[in-house]
Amino acid sequence: MSNDQTAIARNFFREGAGRPHLRAPCEVACPIHQEAQLYIQLVAAGKPVEALDVIRRANPIPQVIGRICARPCESACRRGSVDEPIAICNIKRVASDGAKAAGMGFEPPATEFATGKKVAIIGSGPSGLAAAHDLASMGVKPVIYERQDKPGGFLRSGILNYRLPKDILDEDIDYIVRMGVEIKTGVSVGDDVTFDEMAAEYDAVLIAVGMSESRGLPIPGAETTGVLLAVPFLADVNAGREIPDLGREVIVIGGGNVAIDVARSARRISGGKVTMVCLEAGHEMPAHDWEIEDARAEGIGIICSQGPERVLGEDRVEGLQVKKCEAVFDEQGRFAPRFCETELTTIPGDTVIICIGQMSNLSFLPEAGPAVDERGILIFDREKSTTTRHGVFASGEVVTGPGAAVDALASGRRAAVAIGRFLGVDIDYLPEPVAVDPLPGDVAEKIKKSPRRRMPAVEPETRLKDFREVELGLGEVDSRCEASRCLLCAAGARFSQLKCIACLTCVRVCPYNAPWADKDGLGAIDPLRCQACGICFTQCPSKAIDLTLLSETDIEGRIDAGLSGGATMIEFGCWYPQTRVEPDAPAVMLPCTGRLSVRLLLHAFEAGADKIVVAVCSEDDDGHFVHGHRQTRAAVTEARAALEEMGMDPEAIEIRLVPEKKCMLKA
Repeated sequence: MSNDQTAIARNFFREGAGRPHLRAPCEVACPIHQEAQLYIQLVAAGKPVEALDVIRRANPIPQVIGRICARPCESACRRGSVDEPIAICNIKRVASDGAKAAGMGFEPPATEFATGKKVAIIGSGPSGLAAAHDLASMGVKPVIYERQDKPGGFLRSGILNYRLPKDILDEDIDYIVRMGVEIKTGVSVGDDVTFDEMAAEYDAVLIAVGMSESRGLPIPGAETTGVLLAVPFLADVNAGREIPDLGREVIVIGGGNVAIDVARSARRISGGKVTMVCLEAGHEMPAHDWEIEDARAEGIGIICSQGPERVLGEDRVEGLQVKKCEAVFDEQGRFAPRFCETELTTIPGDTVIICIGQMSNLSFLPEAGPAVDERGILIFDREKSTTTRHGVFASGEVVTGPGAAVDALASGRRAAVAIGRFLGVDIDYLPEPVAVDPLPGDVAEKIKKSPRRRMPAVEPETRLKDFREVELGLGEVDSRCEASRCLLCAAGARFSQLKCIACLTCVRVCPYNAPWADKDGLGAIDPLRCQACGICFTQCPSKAIDLTLLSETDIEGRIDAGLSGGATMIEFGCWYPQTRVEPDAPAVMLPCTGRLSVRLLLHAFEAGADKIVVAVCSEDDDGHFVHGHRQTRAAVTEARAALEEMGMDPEAIEIRLVPEKKCMLKA
């Protein structure tokens, strides 16, 4: 743990304050700092509507991002040091799928544009949509101008239905429109309305045009019939327009995600051989690993470390000549490919599709600015989201360069805050959170290994027949089991020194060695090591320890609510296995029954219960957490003794083993 993090942790856990900036690495790695941990736990508890509500706090297009996200959160997931990262993106989709199935979570909040301010947004891609959503939430009226007939930008024109069905995109956009955001489609800024006219009519303007044009390739033969560019090709496929005959052999130049989409589309359209050619070695390809895996599964060949030399053919493409690429980057990591000019190879083909990058079209900008540099790139202040013209802002790929949709969302949200402040809205930039450090090795060794649940998908031989969605969504069992793998990083026990009596019971009982003592008694509970099992919380005699997720007050409230209708039996169980042994009784589901303390068991009797059933998933000591079931049995034994002392029946508390066939985690 770094010194800065130690200071933050000590201050937080000593004083029992609210959640600190020290957060789970998945949330910090996410460009929009999505509260992944919270929505994952809600999915685990079978609450997709509530999970979707959490997701919408930072993500205005949750169904879209739940399908196409670049998943930086998963790369940062501490679970990866135990076995495999949690399928965070797939769980996000589960929330929206589950909420939709329940018919809830898709009604936007009522919006009032009380500020009287209006903002024009040029472009309806993810960045423009995010900015519009957030501005509307601030009471600022956004009006989006989109030159295409339908909104969505590259989400609509560049991402294929097998990854993102357009009805899903339409539903997310419709939610934003019903917040009061106006979208004017089929309007070309520069032609139908000038930029200066727009700047005069609105209180601010946001340029969010994305990168809508393909870069060509300056090699001999690039103008030959049969050479296509990626962006117009994808746009034609998405729009259902007629595609020229691709022949039986297609060559795709490029190794990024767009090139993968082009190759997979060409494979479906042509039904023939599709080969990707890229400069990078296999381990250097910019496309996501799972995209490459899908392409290979669909029979697409990938030739690495080769650069295009010339397109072959006179009247029509006959192939591509390539040369060996010895290195893509120089010693400083800059793009500077080096080739072996004498090692040439010919790849036969009927069509060549160039996918080497994209650029923005800024031809609509007037001479009065905003200004562009000598390369034609918009001059931009990244901290303030401003251009050189007063009241004109920018966001998304037009200023950040090519990237993932979630990066564009983050840029749009930052721009919305900047515009809001410019217009006098009382809003501040949120401080950047700090990620908890990697999981210590000795803690990782104590965590039960659990395989990652795989996304069901259409078989390759079937999916190639059309453009229907390939991934089918995790079912309820798989999604809740996958969510159960979350380690609740930095969201464990909270410690108040004011209440601590320095008995050091927590130090003795913690299986992960998270609490530590100094000369004054308990020093802190280390968030690097804490797994939020709750054992220290149940054993603390002075109630100096509580839990960030599902505190003692929260659990007491659930007990009271369950018994408020006159029930006399209540069940406690683990929300991860999602099992019930008394389905007709009210239940309080916990991350582990090891969180049950004597206080909570006796509170249930005080609230009106005359029978308590505690359901456990196995007879061993550990349960979901190390020593979880041991603690459950200890709490029940002590509570039974207390009942007997009070003259009550100790058998009123019963532990029952959940049958294996009913346990989700064993399904």
